[in-house]
Amino acid sequence: MSERTARPRNPRIEALRLVAIAGIAVFHTFQPWFAAATDGAWAAEPLTLAALGCTSLLGAYGNHVFFLVSGLFLIPRAATASSEPGYWPAQGRSLARRALVIAATVALYGIAALAVSAWAFPLDGVELGQFGWLVGGLEFIWVYLACVAAAPVIGWAWQRCRHPRAVVCALAAAAFAVNAYIAFVSPGSDVRGLLEWRKLMSAATYLVAFLVGGALGEKNLARPAPMLAACGAVAPLAEVAAAFAGDLRLLEALSFKSTSLLSFALAVASVALAAQPRPAKDAPTRRAVIALAPSILGFYVAQSMFYTLWRSVADAACDAGLTLGGQAGLIVAGVAVSLAILAVTLLVDHAVRIPLLRAACLA
Repeated sequence: MSERTARPRNPRIEALRLVAIAGIAVFHTFQPWFAAATDGAWAAEPLTLAALGCTSLLGAYGNHVFFLVSGLFLIPRAATASSEPGYWPAQGRSLARRALVIAATVALYGIAALAVSAWAFPLDGVELGQFGWLVGGLEFIWVYLACVAAAPVIGWAWQRCRHPRAVVCALAAAAFAVNAYIAFVSPGSDVRGLLEWRKLMSAATYLVAFLVGGALGEKNLARPAPMLAACGAVAPLAEVAAAFAGDLRLLEALSFKSTSLLSFALAVASVALAAQPRPAKDAPTRRAVIALAPSILGFYVAQSMFYTLWRSVADAACDAGLTLGGQAGLIVAGVAVSLAILAVTLLVDHAVRIPLLRAACLA
């Protein structure tokens, strides 16, 4: 999710990041519908359950993609530079720049959210005397910043470790063993504090994704396309099987927040495939992708702060789809409104925040 890189952007990676944020947008729209279906509050048909299960995978998939991509670039660069003079000051300057971009983005949207909440449309929890919307509401952003801040230390240790990829594989195996226990045995309550151990495990899992990205940057997967195809087939088949078996607990466990192994495997294969070197073509689509990708950070912050506003729009669209077209109409309407909200937010961010960052020499 970094706003600036020293090298030209890889259009395939940027396109994947846009796909990932689209998946997150769809996931957020259907999150309450999936929760209602799996806790028995709403009787969804098997095909609807399977579709909702697949959309639920998209949230963790998208978040994993962002951490994998960041690790893919930051860790190998830090490792290579760690033996050069002036390593720590240079890394400090790079980190400060990234942190300033994030801080400026949060400040800009925070001011806008306060103004909207005070004068146009009340936003739940968005007020000067509360901090949940700036801390818990943006926890993904702060975990990402923490990983980026750790990149110089990780890169330094990586260069001096005899078998860094073996260490990463061991950490990933341990993390997803714990994740399997959380998802299938002890998921806990829906409302969990920031310091509750299951919540902390989500942050640890994203750190593992960051490290796995570093391993991919050092040595890519030999055959990512077959792996992506296999994961892309297994994930929906697993959701369909659980849905038609009527096993709501299994359906929920398969895509349990950031702990989903299916989402992680899909993300790893996607990033590995996108990172493969291929000749770039200067096409309008490529230019549009590279232009819009920096607004992903803006969307992530805006969709958190303006949750009350876009949630009302998404729910109205889903309700209309359900009324007019049944449960199939619900899915179609939910996907359509998710992509529409994403497109509008990216375009507004591209027109407002990005020029302000450029004026401040931060983009």
